[in-house]
Amino acid sequence: MKYHTETYDNKLDTISIYQRYPSLKPFVGTNYGLGTPKVLLIAESHYLPRESIVHGDANTWYSGTETNLSPKEQKWICTRDILDKPLGGWKEPGHAIYRHLESALLKAGLPARDSVFRQVAFVNAFQRPAKQGASIKITKQDFDIAVATINEVIDALQPDHVVFISTKARRSVGKRLSRDFVGVHHPACPWWNRKQNGISSKERFINLLSEYWKSAGVT
Repeated sequence: MKYHTETYDNKLDTISIYQRYPSLKPFVGTNYGLGTPKVLLIAESHYLPRESIVHGDANTWYSGTETNLSPKEQKWICTRDILDKPLGGWKEPGHAIYRHLESALLKAGLPARDSVFRQVAFVNAFQRPAKQGASIKITKQDFDIAVATINEVIDALQPDHVVFISTKARRSVGKRLSRDFVGVHHPACPWWNRKQNGISSKERFINLLSEYWKSAGVT
């Protein structure tokens, strides 16, 4: 079953990186903006298996296309396929981010039904995958393409709220964003549960999403 909509693809498909790597396109939940606030979650990057080399050089990656990837590699960067799972569907060790996000979204009061991600949109800031188990080492090209891509995604999706769920992405891409945003630590990192100034990133995220829904009159 698909929990995403392709309603916005006429605009998303004009974005350069998605013409080369369509699997990187954002996940946009089927209920995104349907009587609810439009919330765009911006994470860090996808990963490719440790044995992959196609993403090792930034210029090679950005001049290449998805046809250069193996079926396994394509699966690892397909945002929509990864998010298109029912409640509790993320069992892989590398999918901790989705498990923690799901839990936080439910605690914020978003409707559970069969998939809480139906209510939001999700995209990675950096359009070149990192190596499995590592954080991406950002080049100027990574930065420039990330900024351009995310600003175009915002133009296409017209979110009411933009929430970075990666400090690395927020500190780099956020400073060149075309609109206001908030940010929390990555849900799979220790700082997600660690308190700063009396509140953890997890708690702050839950409070933010809960307030967005209450302010919009959604119960």
